[in-house]
Amino acid sequence: MKKNIFKGSPDKVTCVIPCAGEGTRLQGDIAGNERIAKAMVPIAGKPIIWNVVNYWSQFADEFIFIVKFQMEKIMEYIDGLPIKSSFIEQKELRGIAYALSLTENMVSDNFIMVLGDCLCKGNFDFPADMGMGVGVWPTDREEDIKRSYSVKIEDNRILQVVEKPKLLVNNLCGMGFYFFNRKVFDYIRKTKPSKLRNEVEITDTLQEIINGGDILHPLHFNGEYLNVTYAEDIERAEILIRNEVSG
Repeated sequence: MKKNIFKGSPDKVTCVIPCAGEGTRLQGDIAGNERIAKAMVPIAGKPIIWNVVNYWSQFADEFIFIVKFQMEKIMEYIDGLPIKSSFIEQKELRGIAYALSLTENMVSDNFIMVLGDCLCKGNFDFPADMGMGVGVWPTDREEDIKRSYSVKIEDNRILQVVEKPKLLVNNLCGMGFYFFNRKVFDYIRKTKPSKLRNEVEITDTLQEIINGGDILHPLHFNGEYLNVTYAEDIERAEILIRNEVSG
């Protein structure tokens, strides 16, 4: 039985997983001259995407995968997993919020989005009045926060998110795990492309939610977390996953 994280909701929960990227910062070290989709990079003997699905299957009834690079290989692999899955092609790489917008007619009323390169081991503290929220992880690893996003919290609500912060206001790392309802698509439409990359960034959408007066809850995570980005992350990811298996 799936864990009911959206209290009082009779709907099946969908999990959206963007995994359209090439993983260019990984593939040179992992596969030599061979290009490999980031989702298929092996961690502890299985692709990253298997490890992601393995954790989130406890919450979701079905999965939607947003694919592009080597999509046929990813789709073939996922079709062999014991889950209900569907796919949508992201023809343009215009940011995570843009990718999420492609699923507007596919998701349940309450749904999860999990970045396809984010691994974890541990548990969330889900509030009784669960609404929209993001995973928040306390860590002493300042570099993890600086390459992700920071969150400022007051009275159990998030007041501010900052993408790749240079200065830290606390030890809280925003995770690549998002808990939304369908109102998020209205906020995505209001989100302007970033000046830096001209992409519709999910952190900008989170700030739109906050500025719009909707509550964005911090869903505190107790455990270990890693956004697998660089070649040096592979060893750390192996330790995380192998400890999860052995535990």
